[in-house]
Amino acid sequence: VGSVRCVQETGINAEYMGIYLRQKEMTKGTTSQGERRKKNATFCRRCGKISYHKQRKRCSSCGYPEATLRRYNWAKKAVRRRTTGTGRMRYLKDIPRKLKNGFKEFSQAKRVKQRGKGKSKPEVKAVSYTHLRAHETREDLVCRLLLEKKKK
Repeated sequence: VGSVRCVQETGINAEYMGIYLRQKEMTKGTTSQGERRKKNATFCRRCGKISYHKQRKRCSSCGYPEATLRRYNWAKKAVRRRTTGTGRMRYLKDIPRKLKNGFKEFSQAKRVKQRGKGKSKPEVKAVSYTHLRAHETREDLVCRLLLEKKKK
């Protein structure tokens, strides 16, 4: 507003000078949505969200570059989303197995003895004739009928 008055007093044509003066609207609605082309946040290296502030150099989601992850108890759902067990658990997934074995280090696992000598054969369980008939396919049916004809 002050610059418009100054231009009017001096008598300089603002449009001729290449200056386009425009008053800022006092609304927050549709008129100010065209002003939103500047981006303050970019991708965070740690959490991958677009919440790393370029000027502040801090992620608003995870708190990067701080060592501890940003977390508040008033945001229960956010805490649940990124708690232990929701990621890869590269270290913790091995702990139950190590606990069962007594946290032994630098020891060789005991060999499990094979049954019998040489290669072990797969165990074949006997099943009833009606059980076989129940799981019979078309190919098996044709083969069975041909065998029965040969026997006669």
